Amino acid sequence: MKIKDLNKLLSYMAYKIFQPLVVLFLRNSIPYQTASDWLKRIYIDTAFDNKEFRINQDKKQTKTRVSILTGLSRVEIDRILKIEKPLEVTEQKWNRATKVLSAWCNDPDYLNKGKPSFLPIYGKKSFSTLVEKYSGGATMRSVLDELVFVKSAEITDQKVKLIRQDYIHKPDEQKLVNLEMFGMYTGELLNTLVFNDTEPDYTKKRYQKIAFNRKVSNAHIQEAKDFIYKEADKLIFSVDNKLTELNEKSKTKDTSLVGIGAYYFEENNHENN
Repeated sequence: MKIKDLNKLLSYMAYKIFQPLVVLFLRNSIPYQTASDWLKRIYIDTAFDNKEFRINQDKKQTKTRVSILTGLSRVEIDRILKIEKPLEVTEQKWNRATKVLSAWCNDPDYLNKGKPSFLPIYGKKSFSTLVEKYSGGATMRSVLDELVFVKSAEITDQKVKLIRQDYIHKPDEQKLVNLEMFGMYTGELLNTLVFNDTEPDYTKKRYQKIAFNRKVSNAHIQEAKDFIYKEADKLIFSVDNKLTELNEKSKTKDTSLVGIGAYYFEENNHENN
């Protein structure tokens, strides 16, 4: 396969993988810079820790080798390594709208008796100058529309009023659990794909199958869903019972995470027949 064709396939794969992740990131107010630093950290950690990418697998990886593999400078590698690993992150980098909110509540130029002022949209010490000073290059209108949309600010008589200082509500416990599970589902599927990609022995490849049909009539979608859900539940319950049985038999601390994932997917073909 030509390098050009391989790159096209990898770019398609990356788009399909990253697109739903970006939806989650934007939904939870994660800006590009934060996600970019996460990805850089993963590149660096993988290049350091995975023996596959070492010239001599018995020796530690060098920073020079990591720089060559990742395309990141040694200076950038040092910067990223000082950032907490994504799994250890407790505070995200603020996005541009949040920086503006923070400045509105702290910069004396935009306070009145210690409280955020009603700001004219344009003019000296206005919402426009606040955004220009603190947003990192975002337009005034984009920041204003965003703050109004999330109900952090409102416009009254051509003045902008702060409604609340936070950009979004803190996620509740169930949302945190859901996001953790999203990461587990996706990560374990990709780990299986990566493992199978390099395992030459077919008998040692991990179970990886998919069943789909591109031409299911929309009139029969619900019937398909009901059948898939019912049969998948039978399988999952059976596997769960077996794994529980094996766990109860276990008398050792030498254990591994094993399991199988199942998920339903549906995409409209948008075809004109």
